[in-house]
Amino acid sequence: MLDQLKCLVQYQILEDKKAKLVRTCEETPGRIAEIEKEFQDYESVYLSKKAEHEHAKKLHRSLEQEIVDLENKIKRSRARSNEVKNNKEYQAILKEINDLQKEIAEKEDRSLELMETTDHLAGELKTLGKDVEKSRKKMEEDKLALQHEAGQLRGRLDRIEELQGKVRDKMEPDLWKRSEVLLQKQAGVAVAPVESGICQVCHLNIPPQKFIELQRDESIMNCPHCHRYIYWPGHEAYCVFEEEWEEL
Repeated sequence: MLDQLKCLVQYQILEDKKAKLVRTCEETPGRIAEIEKEFQDYESVYLSKKAEHEHAKKLHRSLEQEIVDLENKIKRSRARSNEVKNNKEYQAILKEINDLQKEIAEKEDRSLELMETTDHLAGELKTLGKDVEKSRKKMEEDKLALQHEAGQLRGRLDRIEELQGKVRDKMEPDLWKRSEVLLQKQAGVAVAPVESGICQVCHLNIPPQKFIELQRDESIMNCPHCHRYIYWPGHEAYCVFEEEWEEL
């Protein structure tokens, strides 16, 4: 097996692993944002219910004050009734008192309804509040887990880049430069395996004679279509790289 081709294959395997880890790292902020959004949606139900509860309490307090004001009006009307000088004025005051009492009765009914509503909402809030706190705790735990995972991924990336540096040091400068150009131009893939005469990256057939020469593993070759370096993974030694770095 050609030492320089071995380096190319090793570097590409590491590059593929690095690219996968980079994608996962880049997904972490989005995954955290999704977790936070899910919690915010859940919490918004609680906050909406809390606002409804506060509004009902405010209406109830307002009604209670209105009832007190009406009762004070009745007291003043009764006090005036002692000062009237004719039956017509007296009857007018009695009607006024009666109307005020009816209004009080209506407001007391509404006040009772609001009391029942606030009590019901208070019960819902108590349950929702506990659920929200559980959800908040789970969100924080999930975020910490993702952040911890991201930290581990960065550690693995550092290890891969360290190994890539060692492989790069073994490569001939001209070969590395050409490989680097391919990595930049060919979406991070400079080396492609060829199986059954087909480049596994561009998926085009290479000439049969070229495939035979590739299997001999005697020279560094390029795909005639995508121009990437190519190798035949049928050699057991190339499979060892994958096994060796499986945990990366």
